[in-house]
Amino acid sequence: MDAGEDPAASEPPEDPEDWSDEQWIEWLKATDDEPPAERGPVTTGGRIVHSSAGSVLGEAMLAVGRVIFGRQDAEVVIVAEGKSEPGEDEPFTVHLDPEHPERSRAVFKKDPPER
Repeated sequence: MDAGEDPAASEPPEDPEDWSDEQWIEWLKATDDEPPAERGPVTTGGRIVHSSAGSVLGEAMLAVGRVIFGRQDAEVVIVAEGKSEPGEDEPFTVHLDPEHPERSRAVFKKDPPER
């Protein structure tokens, strides 16, 4: 390999002793692909979590949890205090009579309060 020659473009000699160690190292560096991205240390837990058996086991555990405890949907409830009593700002009220449904009634207010 000549001094001005691109090491990646040249082929190594048939006799490895023709090149010096520096020439071999330069050729190896020029022909290497990009180094892989740095990852964290490989742990036993990481290998299990990212394996197919770990995925199946995780899904099975989630399914058992849903069977035992039911689906746990996170419901967001926002409560704010107002100036009126509950139901005062509604335009109507409903009175239900479970024993006699025909006696149930809805009462509409004449003028709903301004908001």
